[in-house]
Amino acid sequence: MEAAAQALDDLFSESADALVGLKSYRYATTFSYTGGEGGVPGAGSIEVRGTVASAERQSMTWKDFESGDEFSLVRVGSKAWLKEDAEWTEVPDMVADAMSQGILVFAPVTGWSGMVDELQSSSTLLGTETVNGVSARHYASTYREWTERWSSDVTEAKGDVWIAEAGYPVRFRLSATSTDEEGNRTTILWNMDLTEVNADLTVEAPQ
Repeated sequence: MEAAAQALDDLFSESADALVGLKSYRYATTFSYTGGEGGVPGAGSIEVRGTVASAERQSMTWKDFESGDEFSLVRVGSKAWLKEDAEWTEVPDMVADAMSQGILVFAPVTGWSGMVDELQSSSTLLGTETVNGVSARHYASTYREWTERWSSDVTEAKGDVWIAEAGYPVRFRLSATSTDEEGNRTTILWNMDLTEVNADLTVEAPQ
């Protein structure tokens, strides 16, 4: 049992570094919520898709399913381009940085590094499966520790995590329900898939 626990700790603790160390990959994340405030119901859903061809060549697309708003960013070296309304425009690197920060909180590297410690302390190994074409260990997890980062209490939390045998997270499916001081209930779903890891991917400047 002690050896199994150590193996679990090692896999999780090393997974953030393994993800950062990947040469290239594609990712897709979705984040949605249902809830309300002040008696008014609300809901939202966004999708972020991206390609990391190298540290110098990356692209990402952000889409809001409720409003239909969508934009894309491409970065090649020190240059960046923004696509809105089907038109590409070169933008200052500083502008691309500001826009990227809001998107990357949902991207694998930022999202995973922010919660890996919490998941590690509340996960149980279920077995080994093939996910997105690679062998991965499947864990069931709860993560009540998220209460500390929200202003409301997490009343229910659960999820599934798959970490590739090579050490990086290849998929997660997480959900949490919280209730604030006024009794408003919100449910959040967060899914991520990593594909084409270390493949020969390219990101080119738009024409």
